[in-house]
Formats: sequence, structure tokens, C-alpha cells
Amino acid sequence: MRSSMTAARSGLSDVKGCTEPRLFTPPLRELTTRTSAGFECIRFAETVLRMTLLPWQKWFLLHALELNEDGTFRFKRVLLLVSRQNGKTTIIKALILWRLFVDAAQTVIGAAQSLGDAEDVWEEVVTQAERVPALKKRMHKPKRVNGAKAMRLRSGGRYIVETLERDAGRGKTADLLFLDELREHKSWDAWNALSSTTLVPARAQTVCASNAGDVHSVVLRDLRGRAKTAIETARTDEVTLGLFEWSAPDGCDIDDWGVRAQANPSLGHTLTAAALQADRETKTENGFRTENLCQEVEQIQTGIIDFEDWAPLQDMESERGPDTRVAVAVDVSWDRSRTHIGIVAERPDGLLHVEVVASRAGTAWVIPWLVERLDNEDSWFDGRVTVQERGAPVSSLSADMTEAGLTVVPCGGADLAKSAGAFFDRIRQQTIRHRGQPLLDEAVRAARARSAGDAWFFDRKGSPSDIAPLIAVSEAAWLLAQPVETPRISAYENTDFVML
Repeated sequence: MRSSMTAARSGLSDVKGCTEPRLFTPPLRELTTRTSAGFECIRFAETVLRMTLLPWQKWFLLHALELNEDGTFRFKRVLLLVSRQNGKTTIIKALILWRLFVDAAQTVIGAAQSLGDAEDVWEEVVTQAERVPALKKRMHKPKRVNGAKAMRLRSGGRYIVETLERDAGRGKTADLLFLDELREHKSWDAWNALSSTTLVPARAQTVCASNAGDVHSVVLRDLRGRAKTAIETARTDEVTLGLFEWSAPDGCDIDDWGVRAQANPSLGHTLTAAALQADRETKTENGFRTENLCQEVEQIQTGIIDFEDWAPLQDMESERGPDTRVAVAVDVSWDRSRTHIGIVAERPDGLLHVEVVASRAGTAWVIPWLVERLDNEDSWFDGRVTVQERGAPVSSLSADMTEAGLTVVPCGGADLAKSAGAFFDRIRQQTIRHRGQPLLDEAVRAARARSAGDAWFFDRKGSPSDIAPLIAVSEAAWLLAQPVETPRISAYENTDFVML
């Protein structure tokens, strides 16, 4: 390994970071002043704020602020992934101030892994604005009280900060929501609360910036997985989630300066090769991959299911056969933050189609969702649903399901081990197909097992992220294998018989 001084002497100080990200959602058409507000934002940043934007920062703004024909932003949600110390805060300062002073945003909300971190970004944004006399005249005196900091414009616009709590943003509406370090969202609570603030405004955006996540970064992994799947399958025309990721490819040589340039777009501008090499020499390989190459590093502990067995079973065109019985199962995450409905049905070729057909926050929506499909005469749902009988978060829904007219087939005791083991065997035997859903893929990666005698079953609490999607489809497969009981009719039954 060469030292940082050797790296500098060998001419690596001339290495430049990549302007274009390795992974990104492509634009719908050529980006011009008519199709992207990024040009206006860049002009404001450079001429009014006197900021020096790097090539990659301009590229990001041009693509993230792509416009629809009606002038609204194409992307309702934007995910920016880049290695540390590459200047993502500079982008955010420019974006927030442009939205407030030029685009007439009424409310900007910022949040981070701690209130202090969110307030640090807020302070940088306010300070940047106060340096420009013309902008300072349009501002009220900023409120710098810890825990209640607020920047207000005389036109009515404001920039406030929130914490990552389950009631964050309640009652508020935002034109721009900025979430810093999305990798720190270990549950869906804050995301569910904060993301709802941007539902109403026509030109609202949620912009998330982060370094690479880990197995616990459930929100980041889900959003990135969805966007990455859309990119890889060339199905981005109608998406409203944009991914822009400067990262090194999986399995790369971490000493390759070419891949370092992919993950560090500021290399050769504000980040020197010597500084990056110094980090290489003082960090573990996993630490360098995560922090400096923006790569997600899997934990050493592996799940019960080998993902290499699961991945080849993906079939984006998979669907159930006509007039086939559909088995339905419901499961709830260990922290009760999210509920998933899984289905399994036979395909025309005899293989099993598995899919998570619904996944939302909380549990209140589940029974109405199922009843609505039961009441639909053309529905595929026959009213039978399986849930774990006792000892699981979903067990509390069983009685209410029955009361709502659903036929609950309990899965408990030895059946839990049977459902997990049989699904495991089907993966090994390659007799199932799935559509590559990110939340199901993540559950398969994360699933840990808990033993019960000589058998085992999936362990919700012991798994590093939510595996309820996997449990839902595995129990649906178990239900499909159970016989459907038909009611016995008495030989004496007669609809015309009347007892006097």
C-alpha cells in the first residue's frame, strides 16, 4: 500500500472525480431551461450566493430538478448518495435558499439523525443567506433558540427543523423536506410522519442525502432498492423517485483510483488524493468501503437463506395462472411499524408465484383492505387468510378479522416450523418465482432463524431488519398446501322444510 505522500508524488493529485454518478434515474428528455429548474438554481447559487459549485453538484441539480410538462417537479422524492466529505451540504444550501427566495416555497423542513445535526445544517444555510445584503433585507431576524430554530422571510416563507420521532412534522405542510443521513433511519416511524408533509403542495419535494447504509438502514435500503430495480429494468418513465448515486461497484479493488473517483466526485477539486489515501491507511477495509466508497457492507453474520439461491428465482413477468386459488397471509413487523400482505398462487407452468401485494405503515388499514377485496365479486380473494395464531404482533388482529367476516386459518405451533422449512426447501428446489421486490429481497437477506427442538422458524426479533414480508409469503405458501374444507350438508337439510 502506498503512503499518502507517495500518492501525491506519483501524480494522483491530478485524478478527478466523476461528474456523472454510477447509478442514476435517466431524464425523460433533454434537460434545458424549459425542462429543468436546475439551471435557475445554479445561476442563483453562483451569481447571488457567490457559491462555487463543482461539476457534479451542477449535474445533480440539473437532474434532480427536472420538470414535468405542467411545471411541477418530476421527482417527488430524490435520493442523493455520495461518500463523505464531498460537499453534499453545499448542494443543500443552494437548493434550500433557491426554493425560499426564488421559487417562493412557503415551508422548508430539515431533519437529521439528531436535532443538533439538523440545526447545524440550518445554521449554515442561514449564515449563507445573511452574507448577502439583498437577501438579509428580506429576512426577519432568525430565531436561534435551541430546539426551536426558525428562519422566516418577510414574504412568509420559513425554514424550520424537526427531530426523527414518530410524531415529527404532524400538522405541518412542506414544499421542501430535507432529510440528512437517511442511513440513520432504523425504523419507518420518522419517515412515515415526515414524508406526509409533502403530499399536498404541487411542487413539493423530499430530498434525502446520505452515505451508504447498512443492514439496519431500512428506509434507505428500501428506497434505493426500488429505484435501482426501476433503473436496471428500464422502467423509469413513470417513476417519481429519483436515485443519484456516486459509489464504487460491488467487489471492486478499493485501491483502484478509477473506482475511488466514481464514489468521490469532488476528488481533485476540494478533496485531495493524499487525504483520501490517508483515510485508506487508517481505516478498516469495511470502514473505507462504507465511508469513502459509498458501498453497503453486509454484516459477517449471514441469514438462513442464501441470497444466491433466491436471486435466480426472480421473474419480473411472473403472475398467477387464471382461475387458480390464491393463498393470503398477513404478518406485522416486530416493532408493529409496518404490515405486509403476501400471496402465493400456482402459475401456468406449475411453479409458485410469490408476491407481497400490500405493505403499509401500521395495522389499521389491513382488515378494510381485505374486506374490500372480499366484497368485490371479481376479486381473487376467497376470504381465507392465515396469521400466526399466538405470540406474534399479527396475532392481535385475528379476532377482528373473524368479526369482519374473514375466515382465519391459524398458523401456529409445529406449523410455523413447517411453513418456514417448506419455503426454504422450495427456494433450494427452485420451484417458486418472485418479481424482485426490494422489501422482499431485503427480508430474505436479513432473515435469521430460531431453533425449536430439532426444527427452526424465522426470527422476527433476532433479524437485523424487518422480515415480516418473508414470513407473509412463506405462510401463504403453507396455506396454499392446506386442504380447503367444504361445509358438510346434512342429508336432512331441506330449504323447504318448516318445523311446526
